[in-house]
Amino acid sequence: MSLSRKIWNTPTEVDVHLPLYIASIGGWKNQPEVLRKNGLPTFQWVQCVDGKGVLKLADKEITVSKGQGMLLFPSVPHHYYPVESPWSVQWVEFQGRLTKDILRTLHFHESTVLDIKQPDQLLGRIQEIYALFSAKRMPPSHDCSQAVYGLLLDLHRYSSQFECHESSDEYYEMIQPALSYIEQHYNRTITLQDLADQLGVSMPYTCVLFQQTLGTRPIEYLNRIRIQKAKELLSQAENLEVKSIAEMVGFDHPSYFIKIFKRSEGLTPTAFRKLCQ
Repeated sequence: MSLSRKIWNTPTEVDVHLPLYIASIGGWKNQPEVLRKNGLPTFQWVQCVDGKGVLKLADKEITVSKGQGMLLFPSVPHHYYPVESPWSVQWVEFQGRLTKDILRTLHFHESTVLDIKQPDQLLGRIQEIYALFSAKRMPPSHDCSQAVYGLLLDLHRYSSQFECHESSDEYYEMIQPALSYIEQHYNRTITLQDLADQLGVSMPYTCVLFQQTLGTRPIEYLNRIRIQKAKELLSQAENLEVKSIAEMVGFDHPSYFIKIFKRSEGLTPTAFRKLCQ
């Protein structure tokens, strides 16, 4: 990859509706001094390939050497400059509807310098993105979005400040507040926004977390819990009508309850009750 070139991406209508998209990519063999009093309008990952520089954030000065990089958040004033030449860097600027949510989930909350245990892996990601832009004048939006997502996952995986969690346990902990909320309030009206509020993320990213962790969408999971509760009542409370049970487990309309129950269990609530007798 040429280290003395910058490629700008003009976001398409498809780009701006994706979770992530590329704003620019490139690198410099001799990174000059940069002072941004108002920060950038985008997020940026700047990785040191060789040499040494310093990043100034507010009252902090942090050395940036080979195997390290700067994760910069939008609208955050910063100043960086070389102290050992040549200071060679590669970078990706990125943005998107879910960028903040994704970074928050990966425990990145502010501009900082990160130590990378396998820096070549991250540089490979940058080169992968660069190749997409070099091969075509209009690189595929979804391919670019997927590539930058891979970069962020590797940033989390190989950053020395995190332990590597390959299981879904970490994600399960993230959605636990929403699961507890469902368990406590399944008999009431629950919206996707209610669950997103419990997690402190957007509604689309709530769906992403549920899909990654449980393999299902939030409302489908909610209905699954409601059906479980309904089965308990159908088998234990013979005097309760199906309509009453539907209301008790959170369904506003008995017909919808019957539809969801049959889709889940392969038979109607009444037929299920007969099997339990």
